[in-house]
Amino acid sequence: MGTADDVVASLKQDFIEDTMDRIDRIETTIDRVAGGMDEAGPGIAELRREAHTVKGLAGSFGFPLVGAIAHRLEDYIADLSEINDLEAASLVDFTSWIREIIESGANPAADEETRILRSLPTRSVKADDEGTKDNDAAATANDKEILLVTATAVQAHFLQRELREKGFRTITARNAVEAFETVVQSHPDAIITAAVLDGLSGIELIRALAAMKTLADKKLGLLTSFDANHPDMEGLPSNVAIINNRGKQTSEHLAKFIETMM
Repeated sequence: MGTADDVVASLKQDFIEDTMDRIDRIETTIDRVAGGMDEAGPGIAELRREAHTVKGLAGSFGFPLVGAIAHRLEDYIADLSEINDLEAASLVDFTSWIREIIESGANPAADEETRILRSLPTRSVKADDEGTKDNDAAATANDKEILLVTATAVQAHFLQRELREKGFRTITARNAVEAFETVVQSHPDAIITAAVLDGLSGIELIRALAAMKTLADKKLGLLTSFDANHPDMEGLPSNVAIINNRGKQTSEHLAKFIETMM
């Protein structure tokens, strides 16, 4: 009978083989959709499923960076409705890194994790915006990355659109646990969290983040319908900007937050 270590090693090997198979399927799907052999809708849905599965399993088998890359692949795919040759090349950047890390058999060091994550493609600046004033501003901002913490897809898409138009890279987390993991791996330049999250509230999350020495010089924003004098906001750290999510005020407050990042 094998030891516990033997069992873990066997499970890890199964994960490695399974993930390589999934990466092969992802790349085949990318090629077929880009080449017009498969319809875009079902193909992109299949990419989402495969990326989500890799994301969910990777951390358990000692590959947290693979999980983070798969998470970003999910984010990248979220707004896709078709895959042209340019998008296909970008998507393969994600799978190439996953393949390289899995084949190495070990997760890279922390500083290498951050470098790899920052090198991944982003949907921040569109080619048809070239030459506009916004794109000039974007050119100075596109090395900066903002973590968005929200459980609501509609809210995430709104924030991503506003920030990407200004050239910022965006990454998402759905709850406090994902947010902490992303902060450790990605070292974002700013964080915006919704007040309402599953589990730990966004208000408590932003208090915890504001207390972290590694985030002392980072911009923090809280998206909430509460006014600054609401009891739940009492004692909110001074380095946290309140972004009101009531209609027009959201865009105005978000614009002010963005200005501090330029």
